[in-house]
Formats: sequence, C-alpha cells, structure tokens
Amino acid sequence: MWLCELQIRNFRKIDALTMKFPHGLTVLVGENNSGKTTIMDALRLMLFSSRDFDYLRLTEDDFRAGTEHAPIEISCRFTGLGDEDEVHFQECLVDIGGGKFEMQINARVEFNETTNRCNVKMWGGETEGGSLPSNHYDRLATIYLQPLRDPERGLRPGQHSQVSRLIDCLTKEDQRADFEVIAQNANEKIRVLKPVKDARGDINMQMAAIAGSELTQKTELIFTSPTFRHIIAGLHPQIEGLPFGLNGLGYNNLIFTSATLGTLRRSLQFSFRSILVEEPEAHLHPQLQMLLLKHLADVASNHEDYEVQVIASSHSPILASQAPIDSIVSVHEVDGQVSTVSVCSISIDEKTKKKLQRYLDATRGELFFARRILMVEGVAEALLLPVLAKISGGNLKESSVTVLNADGINFNAFIPLFGVERLRVPVVILTDGDAKEIGGEMSATASHLREQAAGIPNLNVEMSEITFEHELARSEMLLPYMVSALKELHPKIGVMLETELATLATTEERATKFLDVFIKKSVSKGRFAQELAGILAECNLGANAVPDYIRNTLRHLGVINEAANDGRN
Repeated sequence: MWLCELQIRNFRKIDALTMKFPHGLTVLVGENNSGKTTIMDALRLMLFSSRDFDYLRLTEDDFRAGTEHAPIEISCRFTGLGDEDEVHFQECLVDIGGGKFEMQINARVEFNETTNRCNVKMWGGETEGGSLPSNHYDRLATIYLQPLRDPERGLRPGQHSQVSRLIDCLTKEDQRADFEVIAQNANEKIRVLKPVKDARGDINMQMAAIAGSELTQKTELIFTSPTFRHIIAGLHPQIEGLPFGLNGLGYNNLIFTSATLGTLRRSLQFSFRSILVEEPEAHLHPQLQMLLLKHLADVASNHEDYEVQVIASSHSPILASQAPIDSIVSVHEVDGQVSTVSVCSISIDEKTKKKLQRYLDATRGELFFARRILMVEGVAEALLLPVLAKISGGNLKESSVTVLNADGINFNAFIPLFGVERLRVPVVILTDGDAKEIGGEMSATASHLREQAAGIPNLNVEMSEITFEHELARSEMLLPYMVSALKELHPKIGVMLETELATLATTEERATKFLDVFIKKSVSKGRFAQELAGILAECNLGANAVPDYIRNTLRHLGVINEAANDGRN
C-alpha cells in the first residue's frame, strides 16, 4: 500500500494543490519558501495519530492569509491495498472500478475565534461522515526526520532511541530471555567485586544509621536492570572504537537514518510504512549525499515485504540531479500560487526520459530550483550571455535567471516539463536557426522546435538566423572585439582575418567571412567565448551592440525593460 495523491486547500500559502506521488521514492525540490515544508507538514497532520509526538499541532497562523480563517482541507489517497487492508480500512474505501478500491482519509481544520483553538475533524472515504475508527492508525507507520535535526540526540540511550526500536523489531519473543540471562550474569559478576561490595556496605551502613533498623531499606548495586526493555534502552552506537558523541554530525546523521529505515523495514505489522525526511543532505558532503540518495531509492524501490515509501524534501541541486527522474516533484510558486509538477505523471517516452536523466546526472539540477530559465545550446552562449546581458543594461544573477547549458542535447527532451500544470516559470530557449543565409529557411529541427513551443504559454524560442557567432559578428560594434579575441587565440589567423574584413563593404559580408574562417580553422567555441567575454567585460558598449534576438530573450525573462530596445543603457 502506498500514498499516491495529496490534496491541500487553504493551508498557509497554498490556495489549492493536488500532488501525485510516484511509487517508491519522492524527492520534493524547489527554492526556499516555495511550499515544500507546508507539503511535508500536511503529511504529518494526516499520517500521524494525534497521540504521536510528531503529529502537527496547528495554530491560527497556519490558515491562509486573507481568507478570514477559511477551513484548511487536506486529503490523502492510498493505492495498492491488499485484502487485509480493505478489511481494516473498510470505512475509508473508495471504489475505483473493476473490483478495486483505494483508501482515502480527509481532514478539515476550523478555527474557533472564541477559544482561539483549531478544531480538527477527520473522516474516511469520499463522503464526509463520522470520525476515523479508533484503530485506523494501527496499520500506518511513519517516522519524521525534521530539518537541522540533532542525530546525536536520537542515538542517545533510551527506550525510544532508534537503536532501541530497531533491536526491538529484530528480536523474537523467545530471544528476549537471552538478553536478560546475560544481564543477570553480568550483575552477579559485578556485585561480588570488592569495590562494589564495599560501596554497597557503606551505603547500607549509612542508611541504617539514618533510618534505624526498623525503617532502613537494603540497597543493591547492579550493572543494569535485567529486563529486555531496559537492556536495549542502554545500547548505543560505537564508531571506529569511539563513542558516537565524538563522531561527526554527517556520519551520525547517516547512522540515525540507517537505524530509522531499518526499524520501518522490519515493522511488518504495518500496511503502510513511510519516512518523511526534510533535508536529507544535512551535514553531508556531496559524495555522501549521492550515496544516501541511492540507498533511499533502493529502499523505496523494494516493492516486496520490506517496502518503505520515502518522501524527502531538499534544497540540494546534487540530490535533484542524481535522483531518479520519476521521483522528482518540483515545487514552485508563480504569481502567488504554489504548484507542483510530478515528473512521473508527465507523458514522456522512455527514450526522451533517459536523455533527460543523463543530462541531469551530468549537471547540478538547477532546472528544478530556477525562477527563470534560459536554456542554451552550448558553452559559448553560457559564457557570453551574462556579459551581453550587462551590456544590454541588465544582470542575469540579479534577475534570478538560471542559465542551463544543454550541451548540444535536443531541447525536445525538456519541453514536456514546461506549460500549464507543469513548470510554469518563464523559460526561453536560445538556439540557432541554422539557415544557409540571412533570410533563408531555418532548419527542420529549428522549425519543429518552434511548433512544439507554440502551445506553451511560458516558453519562448529565440533564434539566430544562422548561428550564435554569426549573429554576434553582424554587430558592427562587437565584431572588432571578436577579431581581437581571435587574435589572442590564433594571432596569424586573426591578423589575416582582420586584413580581409577591411576589404569587405557590407556588414553581412564581414559576418559571413568571420564565420567561414571560424569554422574552417576549427576555432574552439569555448576558448573563444571565454576570451571574448573577458574583453567585453572591460568595454563600455551600449545596448544596441547586442543582437535583437538576444535582447528579446532578456526582455522575456525580465532582465531588461522595453527601453533597452532603443539602444539606451
């Protein structure tokens, strides 16, 4: 049984939200304050019994501002029920046809202004009725790991430590006596040691002197209480021969998470087992982040007896880039509305999906954290666009624009992620039209890209007519600096080209000549762009030096305003 859908209304900054969960691992990614914690807290409200320590306790501040305390409404839908689940959750079942059922639980939270309290009503199924059965949570097990958690605290000896819980799950009833026999033997051996006997005698003598022979109580000194619960409560990790308190936060975090997962995987009496983890990357260097994510994915993908649904929220672009593509749920806010995009629910063919996965594997996953996205073909555009934006009167970083270098990968792999009810942040694809000449017909690939983007309101495609370098060379103000950059890399070629350009009459002829030499001499685009970017950063040029299609791109992304179109800085 697994959680497949969450619906939220009027909870904090969320107006209305429906979120789909993949089967197994879910990684919620998005920038700060995008709504990830609100989603996790909604799950805490629904998945924990009100008697549980991790149950969410709501206040007036949790109601959506400006709604005059409109009720908070949350629903969770579970699928994959077994026969025993249908019996246990019979009051919560929803008929989905074909003799199959799903389980749904709902909550409505209302604020009482007289008592200043929140009243929570919960029921099962689609139709509002009575409260949940008293034994509803007997088959649900969820553990919550809060952000900036203190793993050392969770590993300290105690009856509720994760180590104690794990050992309890692993110990059969007939094995408990083994613990107790060992503890009794240890007590017997320790109590006969002379220092212990002397201490015991001294305490009893002092007690008799204080209370007298009638009221005194005889004292024994023991190593530990010889009962199973007390014995396992005293166990704690030792790492590389040292107490866990001397271990680093990162590794203690891994040990704590491991013990938690182990406890859940072996709690077979529960139909639904899940772990909610905020910031699993806490205190971990990048390599350990990737290894932890791989393990979480492996645990969540075991759809047999040991299945645990893992739901994590993260700010880490490393985790976003390494997570299985279907596990990603992007959380973002556009125009005051929080929305989510579950990649698993987007129709993408397997070939395209694998291409997208490989791209994310090789990058830092900024795609899912961006407020504005500028996708480019290669490293040349990625290096030069920041300086071209400054020349145009804007700043990519200050405008929160993330430049994603597709490195020659077909943009078609990314287009399914954008649009209504998908990623709705402003996106511009900057690419080449690959026409043979100015005014000529663009390539079939470029035409198809335009057609695909036509029905996506938040996606614009801006193209050079031929190539990026050719379009820059058409600028009379940029061309001399491009020649200077070429001379730095290839002095003889640069001088020869400079001489030939001086004999040509028109801008188009000079741009065509530059591109011809650039291609025939196999000039490295990356090295050239790096050199040119450094030169242009020191120049004082006006916005009209930048090609129109690049300025259009910057306008779409809000980097420059319309006044930049007339050449003013």
